[in-house]
Amino acid sequence: MINFGLFKDFLYLFYRDKPSRNFAIATILGLSFSLGVILSTLGLMDGFSSLLKKSLNSGHGDIVVMSRRGFFRISDLEPSVLKKLGVKDVSGLVRTQSFVLKEDIGQGVEVYGIGKDFLKISREMPIPSPGEVVIGEKLAEHLQLGVGDELSLTFASGRSGEKHLPNIQVFKIKAISPFKLHTFSRRFIFANREQITDIVASKGRINLAKLKLNDGKDSFEDISSVVTDLRSTMSYHFRILPYWNEFGPFIQAVEFEKYMIVVVLSMIVILAIFNCVTFIVYSKEKKSQEIFLLYSIGLSPKKFHRMWFLQNILLWALSFSIALVFVYLFDLGLAYLPFLSLPHEIYHFERLTVELSLFDTSLVMVFSL
Repeated sequence: MINFGLFKDFLYLFYRDKPSRNFAIATILGLSFSLGVILSTLGLMDGFSSLLKKSLNSGHGDIVVMSRRGFFRISDLEPSVLKKLGVKDVSGLVRTQSFVLKEDIGQGVEVYGIGKDFLKISREMPIPSPGEVVIGEKLAEHLQLGVGDELSLTFASGRSGEKHLPNIQVFKIKAISPFKLHTFSRRFIFANREQITDIVASKGRINLAKLKLNDGKDSFEDISSVVTDLRSTMSYHFRILPYWNEFGPFIQAVEFEKYMIVVVLSMIVILAIFNCVTFIVYSKEKKSQEIFLLYSIGLSPKKFHRMWFLQNILLWALSFSIALVFVYLFDLGLAYLPFLSLPHEIYHFERLTVELSLFDTSLVMVFSL
């Protein structure tokens, strides 16, 4: 056991003079700043991935189901099986492509036909009646449209007697939605499902289903687990994907870059550790007479090494604690400093936050120790 009174005297012996104290403070601050940089980087990229996934969801379901055969019916999904695996609600959608035109301004868009069952997935989305649409803020700005204005949507083909002619439909804007991602805000249009079904002649069938899991089961781990269970249970011609799948490669790239950046930044920690080693060697050489005095009054080498080791652990613990303070200050800066905000031309969600996982924190702790 360590005698803490003796350990206190041991520390006083080594740090009673000002140069030694200043060297120790500089060493601790150097290591803590290096650790703070790595922890902030890990937390920042985790926070970005987490916020991106939440913004991709935006209340529009947890799991997406499509069929490799094209259109299908909700009954084909076997609702009893879905319920058994933790699916609370199902909403069918009809997705198609179109071209929106307002005077001489236009662009390609994705049109989603939604019905009243979509309210089970998202209560924030107003359900359009026939002849109405809901568009994003960026698309409204681009086309210079407001609520109540009309726009024209051009679909690929006309009805049976006019198969080779474009099908042009005029819609009234029911609402303008503040989608959090630029892609959604600029390209997505929500219309009445029955009307879109009639336009694409799918005879009441859908080509997309969105599933919402039971309350309290909306974490990324829960969703991934249910996706795996559904893939092993449902027919092979269904594609079952988590809602963030569309941006899956981008999220994977963020994860890869996170660890590559950490490998590079680890050089900073190694330099700081060399400073620690320099300080330890300096202390031992500078205080050689005091160490000899301790030995002469009966302190055993075993006890001395034990206290020396405890002293180094204390330096590391102080450095890591201060590093967490640096991370907290960086998180505050992300929340309030203007130059740390996300560019609104690309992202349309709230500011980033630092989200440190237990695994990343433990990894940096063990590495630095």
